[in-house]
Amino acid sequence: MPSIKSQSVLIIGGSSGIGFAVAQGALSQGAIVAIASSNPQRISTAVSKLTSSNPSLSSAISGHVCDLSVADVESNLLTLLNAVTQDGTRLLDHVVNTAIDPFGGPSSLAQVGRDELLAKTQFSLVVPMLIAKLAPSFMKGGFTSSLILTSGQIGLKPIKGWVVEVPGAAALFGMVKGLALELAPRRVNLVSPGATITELWGPLEAREERAEMLKGRMLLGRVGQPDEVAEAYIYLMRNWNSTGTVVCSDGGSILM
Repeated sequence: MPSIKSQSVLIIGGSSGIGFAVAQGALSQGAIVAIASSNPQRISTAVSKLTSSNPSLSSAISGHVCDLSVADVESNLLTLLNAVTQDGTRLLDHVVNTAIDPFGGPSSLAQVGRDELLAKTQFSLVVPMLIAKLAPSFMKGGFTSSLILTSGQIGLKPIKGWVVEVPGAAALFGMVKGLALELAPRRVNLVSPGATITELWGPLEAREERAEMLKGRMLLGRVGQPDEVAEAYIYLMRNWNSTGTVVCSDGGSILM
């Protein structure tokens, strides 16, 4: 399978969780990695961790601030892409989006209103579509380049009480096919993780408790780790014959 050594990868949402694991995986393959997040302190911490783990690759690691929650998110994304590529002079090979709503959570169907419904689309629809709109101008052409988006198992297997969150997750499964047609020959793919132990689950003890609670719902009897899910993204970067596809990393829970 082709190597991504020396290729340039931007990971939006790369300061923690699955995105951080993708950054680690890409660096282990010799890629040049830029991570972006809305939290400067979290970016600084993530860059320090990546540099400590890969001291010989410190020059290949950079961090950037990009707030995706604002109305003018398109301007912020454009600023990010210009910064990472030095105004388009150093084109990207891959763009990965793992960013999620930092204030996300289940909303009551009985109480949800128009404004909240629209806000729910910011990270699941607006941001991915704007990345797809802007990123190609900062990427190399051809099938060696790729855009990789992230959805979630809830889009395939809804959970009672989370119905307001389902449409955005499910829409990405259709979006990736449309974008693959639109952006060809650049490739567009989607990763759909299941339950994965990340910082979003709170402190370590809380993560362990939740993992123990959820393992009975997993066909494999265990909850996924970020580095395991990250392998799906690395695979999609390297597989030049994959576009418009969904790779699931969910421990078989979709079958339970």
